[in-house]
Amino acid sequence: MSKRRFLPPRRTHWLLAAAILGMSAWFFPYFPPLGSPNELSRLYLTRAIVDDGSFSIDGPVARYGRITDLASYEGRLHSDKAPGIGMAGVPLYVAAKALAGWDAEALPNSGLLRLMRFFLSGIPTAGCVLLLFYLLGRLEIDRDKRLFLTAAYGVATIAFTYGVLLFGHQTASLCLLGAFAVAERHGRKPGGLAPVVAGFLLGTALLMEYTTILLVVPLAIYAIITAPRRLRDSLAGLGGCLLPLGLLALYHTLCFSHPLSTGYAHLAHRSFAEVHDSGLMGMVSPDLKRLGIILASPTKGLLFFSPWLLLALPALVAGAVRPLSVKWRVAWLAIGAATILYLLFSASLQLSAWGWSLGPRHLCPCLPFLVLSIGVLLRRGPFWASWTTRALLVLVPFSAVAIALPTASFGGFPPDFSNPLADFSMRLAGSGCLSPGVGTWLGFSPGWAALPFWICLVSLLGWMVTRLPGSRLEKTLCVLLSLSLLAVVLFSRGPENPREERTLRWVQQDIMKCDPS
Repeated sequence: MSKRRFLPPRRTHWLLAAAILGMSAWFFPYFPPLGSPNELSRLYLTRAIVDDGSFSIDGPVARYGRITDLASYEGRLHSDKAPGIGMAGVPLYVAAKALAGWDAEALPNSGLLRLMRFFLSGIPTAGCVLLLFYLLGRLEIDRDKRLFLTAAYGVATIAFTYGVLLFGHQTASLCLLGAFAVAERHGRKPGGLAPVVAGFLLGTALLMEYTTILLVVPLAIYAIITAPRRLRDSLAGLGGCLLPLGLLALYHTLCFSHPLSTGYAHLAHRSFAEVHDSGLMGMVSPDLKRLGIILASPTKGLLFFSPWLLLALPALVAGAVRPLSVKWRVAWLAIGAATILYLLFSASLQLSAWGWSLGPRHLCPCLPFLVLSIGVLLRRGPFWASWTTRALLVLVPFSAVAIALPTASFGGFPPDFSNPLADFSMRLAGSGCLSPGVGTWLGFSPGWAALPFWICLVSLLGWMVTRLPGSRLEKTLCVLLSLSLLAVVLFSRGPENPREERTLRWVQQDIMKCDPS
């Protein structure tokens, strides 16, 4: 029998992206009693533009209720977020409103939120998966390893969570990764409108999320240094970014009377304003304790949920020391500089400014670049490739479950728990309190409704394990070690805490409206 029959289909990466998109759309963690102020702030802007022809969200606030994530300026209310997602939601809302007979009340916030989540978070995450697959190919990594790493990005990092929720992080990630891919190709094959497209994507990333400036600048420097016609291409790239940045400046001017004044300078919520008024927009001097919390804590820790991303550190060093080419050395230096900037930002931002979130969500735009760098270790000598493979086999399945469980149960967790996976997410799931979704809408109980999701995740992880080289015994031992680590984390309940118990009971009874008995 021909060995070729066992090779993956030519379009497997498209099927992978579709599977991750489907999984991200399965659950719908949205609970009206709690609301989701960060998401609704963006959604209100979409409604205001379409229904009221205004950037002020006074109308949606009056019609649907006040939320905490607001900016107030000269007696009018505005979204306090970067306006990109709210603007991008306009064509989606117009289409949905047209289908509903132009009756805004026929499309509740929950319906519009689901639509915007799918198109503005889920699809961009799937797009990042496809772009990662392409860029890993540029590193001359074989197809099976590329499939593993792209799948790991999609389900074993917080990119999965923020592909479910309506934040700007994943759309910004797609813009940044797309700009890098366009600039990298232009450096090899000059021509066309590549510099204009790259500049447009970098500007759009800023329109989606202000903090992407930490990646926009290093990537812009990379694009300029590697451009074949440096001056001409730089001017073309500058021209490309004028439209999104001009739109951003116009929005700021109309809402806050200055092109550089953002909603964070005019927060309506007193406690939020106090946080952002201290230091520079809520940022103070970098602190090692805050950095440790953002990297390793069970609530916010990037490496707690995705410890395999620690491999990016030696990978970036290896890429810069022994790159495929001089241009790739510039790329690794740019990504390394952006990573340092993001970590300094994380160590400077007061913890109260992060809100209820799973992991350090502001780092999402940096994640695909960290995953890309890990590919360097898989193409080095046998020693590095072998130990990197073993680490991935142990840590990626652990990460996938650690990310999926809180996403499926509540979309995250409150910051009150010492080990929220064991003390909050597992207890919710064990009592049958799970997010609504496709299965519950079809009439199944929460447990049965969640079953297809977990079957898909476990099947995907099993398929991923087959992508990496190694003996069956070695892979089995690695997976068993992964399950052991997972069991320790998921079942290591902390000492009973009355505050945690009150919060859990409040979420179960008042927010999720489920019967914990």
